[in-house]
Amino acid sequence: MNQHRDRGRPPPRPQQGGQRPPPARQDQGGQRPAQEIQHVEQLWPDYLRGGYFDQEGNLCIEYVRRKEVEPLVREMARARPALSQGQLRRFFQHCRRIEARLKAKEASWPQVQVQVTMLDSAAQDAHGKSPPKIPALFADFLRHNVEAISSEKDFLRGFLPHFEALVGFGSVHIRSQGN
Repeated sequence: MNQHRDRGRPPPRPQQGGQRPPPARQDQGGQRPAQEIQHVEQLWPDYLRGGYFDQEGNLCIEYVRRKEVEPLVREMARARPALSQGQLRRFFQHCRRIEARLKAKEASWPQVQVQVTMLDSAAQDAHGKSPPKIPALFADFLRHNVEAISSEKDFLRGFLPHFEALVGFGSVHIRSQGN
């Protein structure tokens, strides 16, 4: 039985021939977006699978190259909620403070490793808020990177340049909180 008739109300009328349904959400290019990307692997298969460094111990170029990093940050900017400059800077500045302590020899890697590891829980907390403060994709980005960091070298010479590239390429895609 029709539930509308059960409540004494008529069923909703179908739209008239001349009316159009409301337009679907579109991205900036006028295209209808695909399902929201929530995991880094959806854009970058095998992301961080081999770590940050090549066989010679150099940072793998893809972690700072536009071709790989810009699509990632572009999707973070398109997500709901969109990643804001304020949230991006908040996490990045936390990492810069850790870097400064290490470089000034104010702390050793074992002393700051917990702070680095806590980035994952801070991101999950920000994403889990109601409403979420950061998109799932950014939380997933931080989760993957925290898992990949096992040494001071990983943090200073791997993750930080990669995160810095994300911030740099994001400057044209991510809005300030006031805009």
